[in-house]
Amino acid sequence: MGPGKKVLIVDDEKGIRFLLSEVLNNEGFEVSLARDGQESLDKLEKDRFDLVVTDINMPRLDGVAMLRSMQRTGRTEKVIIMTGDPSDQRLSDTEIPNVVTRLVKPFGIGNFLSVVLAAM
Repeated sequence: MGPGKKVLIVDDEKGIRFLLSEVLNNEGFEVSLARDGQESLDKLEKDRFDLVVTDINMPRLDGVAMLRSMQRTGRTEKVIIMTGDPSDQRLSDTEIPNVVTRLVKPFGIGNFLSVVLAAM
């Protein structure tokens, strides 16, 4: 299910970006990485992805602002949100498009992979 599918991972924590990238690369996904919402929007301008996996709390441009920008520009990628704060009121915003599910940090790698495969 993974081969040929393109995933963009957006997180300000380098270790998380690379760990999730390794997991998905091992499953045959083509993975791109971004440090924050602004860098992800720059990558989205140049390419199409099947799935965006994004943190919410990031510097420069947070995940919610990034997702709203994606919506305004007509992006159709499926989205998985990662957050360390499940009580964040912004996550109940009905304007956030294409959200498949939310993962609360810390989460297990097996759970992460299951969620990604189900989203595809």
